[in-house]
Amino acid sequence: MADEQRDSRGEAKQSFYAKQQLINAARVTFQHLAAVLKNATLYPESHPSALSSAEKLLIKIQELLVDRKEVAFYLIGGELFFETHSVLVDQSLSLLMEQFVSREIGAIMFRPGLTEMEIIKFGSLMSKEPAFFASEGGIAASLSRENISHIDLHRAQLVDNKTGSAIKKGKKASSSYTDAVGTVKEMIRSVHLDKTVNMRKMNTTVQTLVDDILENRDAFTGLTSIKMYDEYTFAHSVNTSILAISLGTFLSLEKRQIAVLGIAGLLHDIGKVSLPLEIINKPGKLTEEEWGIIQQHPVEGALVLSEVPGVTKMAMVAAFEHHQHGELQGYPLVEDGRLPHLFSQIVSLADAYEAITANRIYYSSRTTPYQAIRILLKKRGITFDPILVKAFVNMIGIFPVGTVLKLDTGEVGLVMHQTRDLMRPHILLLTKFDGSEKETGAEVSLLETVNGQYVRSIAGTIDPEKARINLKLYLE
Repeated sequence: MADEQRDSRGEAKQSFYAKQQLINAARVTFQHLAAVLKNATLYPESHPSALSSAEKLLIKIQELLVDRKEVAFYLIGGELFFETHSVLVDQSLSLLMEQFVSREIGAIMFRPGLTEMEIIKFGSLMSKEPAFFASEGGIAASLSRENISHIDLHRAQLVDNKTGSAIKKGKKASSSYTDAVGTVKEMIRSVHLDKTVNMRKMNTTVQTLVDDILENRDAFTGLTSIKMYDEYTFAHSVNTSILAISLGTFLSLEKRQIAVLGIAGLLHDIGKVSLPLEIINKPGKLTEEEWGIIQQHPVEGALVLSEVPGVTKMAMVAAFEHHQHGELQGYPLVEDGRLPHLFSQIVSLADAYEAITANRIYYSSRTTPYQAIRILLKKRGITFDPILVKAFVNMIGIFPVGTVLKLDTGEVGLVMHQTRDLMRPHILLLTKFDGSEKETGAEVSLLETVNGQYVRSIAGTIDPEKARINLKLYLE
């Protein structure tokens, strides 16, 4: 188990860093492209500055081409993607984004064989006004005339319909979520009645969640923000599993590992089935005696799972360890100096976020996702591993899906998915507050700019309960 712990922790950190390094390399490449286009407006093609910027861009493109057939950038809704990875573009690069959009360019692809001269000629072409391309038969014709054969451009509409849908759209998540809640209900009922838990069904349910979350993570993290107070015990387990799976996908764990993590998340609180319901469902602060009873559930969970045929050892470990926080704080207390398994730490982080945002035991009033993120950030390096907190926040955002925002334009927006800029998510503008905007309303990115200035910025957050905004109408 110790070797497994080191391997899984090392693999997760390596995968996370590898992804961040790739995204950073893509961002630097795009910055070099911006330099090429800027120099093309200032200097002739033979000028040392133009040659130097083209050389730097070519080097970065060749580095990215080592493991792929093309280097592809996509511009969708004010956001920049390298392949399917969202790339942070600061305001200094927003004018370049506008330059491409004004020419109806939605994708830029560099292929093997690219030369410095092609890059320089491409920069010269892009310095011309959009009307020039219309008079010359379009950008593709202009590229061909200049013998630029290793740079391809695609129209924005084509990218939005094909690549954009692959990046941003997926299957409807609510049915998978409902099925998962039903599976948890069945499992808890079986434990209460001393019947055999149907692990085959549970494995199938989790595998479906893994597949769907890999396709559309934001849709599922959004569903976790809808609190089912009438079925909290069941929904909490599903939400924790979804958040754990989502973090596993963000860390680029292998699919089989993510499935094991999902099972662990779904079963982490199984020990509570033997505790009194009046304590489990108590919304206010617990007495010292009640808290002592609650602290028994990790041990009870491990014991319950030890008698379930077919359950993974990792589920037992996570059930036992998910309240043992950094430096062996929390409970139950162990004295051998052993740190919790990486998967236990992931489940613990997901469990804590879900509990914070629910009006349950640990907090006397509902905490918004935005506030919950700030609580987790304060606990990094103390209660939770700082690397996992960083990954979790990068995944779910400073303003998670389901957060209602007040904008500096006076508009109200609902966060629908994240961008690489954690302070500038993609939102649905709310005008009627009856759910109809989901079908007819405008979705916009807070990364959108005009003349280098952001069109909209966040002025604050709005508590949907106090504002009587029913998130179910928008996120299910």
